[in-house]
Amino acid sequence: MHVLIINRFFHPDQAATSRLLTDLAVGLCKEGMQISVLTGRLSYLGSNMSLPAREIYQGVAVRRLWSTRFGRRSSMGRVVDYVSFCISLIWRALFANRIDCVMVMSDPPMLSVLALVLGWLKRWKTVCWLQDVFPEVALKAGVLKQGKLASALMWLTHGSLRKTDRIIVVGRCMEHRLLELGIPRDRLTLIPNWADGECLKAVAPADNWFRKRHGLEGRITVMYSGNLGVVHETDCLFRIMRALRVTPEVRVMILGDGSAMASLKDAIRREQLQNVSFVGYQHQDDLRYSLSAGDIHLVTLKSEMEGLSVPSKVYGIMAVSRPIIFLGPQGSEVAALVREAGCGETFSATDDEKATIAILDLGRDHRRREYLGSGGRRYFESYLDKPLAVQRISNVLRTVVKGK
Repeated sequence: MHVLIINRFFHPDQAATSRLLTDLAVGLCKEGMQISVLTGRLSYLGSNMSLPAREIYQGVAVRRLWSTRFGRRSSMGRVVDYVSFCISLIWRALFANRIDCVMVMSDPPMLSVLALVLGWLKRWKTVCWLQDVFPEVALKAGVLKQGKLASALMWLTHGSLRKTDRIIVVGRCMEHRLLELGIPRDRLTLIPNWADGECLKAVAPADNWFRKRHGLEGRITVMYSGNLGVVHETDCLFRIMRALRVTPEVRVMILGDGSAMASLKDAIRREQLQNVSFVGYQHQDDLRYSLSAGDIHLVTLKSEMEGLSVPSKVYGIMAVSRPIIFLGPQGSEVAALVREAGCGETFSATDDEKATIAILDLGRDHRRREYLGSGGRRYFESYLDKPLAVQRISNVLRTVVKGK
């Protein structure tokens, strides 16, 4: 069985979707499938990487396509990057042969439309692995304005999703949102994202070089790790950091990047907060150390993004046995996970004062942090580890190709 997977990012890029796709593609190869990936040459952060146009990565046939390189800092530049990538993608995909199924992710947006066209032209089965719901995310973020263009994009996207053979959603809230859009229930399969529990395990403070390198020994470290973009709540993050500045034993560390990072850094500089430090994305091999360096992890989501996006950073945090403070809609997948796993506390984005008190209480209570963290790891091992998810997606692909 030959599956073609399409997404702009793949190994060695460190974006969340790249890591997930790489895990999945390699895992499906080990399951006996033939996997080809069409991806881009641009990194998630827009840096130039010297990568081969073709390679075999752990059994996966990778083809990297040309696109413009304006990057994520400009909305217009991002659109041009999307369009140029899609032109290259259409040209290359039209010449692909002996494909049983095409599977698309959500970057660039509207890949479900392309999948449907390819499925019709080439008689391929189609699967959409939905990480974000577009164009709703763009509308809620203010990137796209209501009007004729937005209406046309919604008509195209929703129509393509209704005709896709199968849609894999990553959260119950997302499943509910798609049902509201009229997507048939029998086309939807819920498979949460994951982390690699073999690679991501808790590292004791005494053995953690990351903690030592950044001067975190003897302090309670409150960490935000991963992308900070248009779907994430930043105002509450800033208010919590400002409230924690009067507690010298608490250090806030922000790891990663994203479109909302610059404005957060500006606010930190204006307030002259000395308790906050910023570090870039960490290589996957170093994640167990960086994530374990956080005593308490923050995860945020804007209230209007409920059902449109699910922050995947939560799975790595659970894997390294660290407690989570979630700030966002209480009906979201992350809020449900935190409650079910008993691995932290959840608050709305306006409850930053209560969240700050919870952080300080957790900081003083080492045993409770361990209890919550171990609860998250147990839940993770039962439901969210990489081999479980790869097997579920493998089953979906085989079922779709067999036409059942």
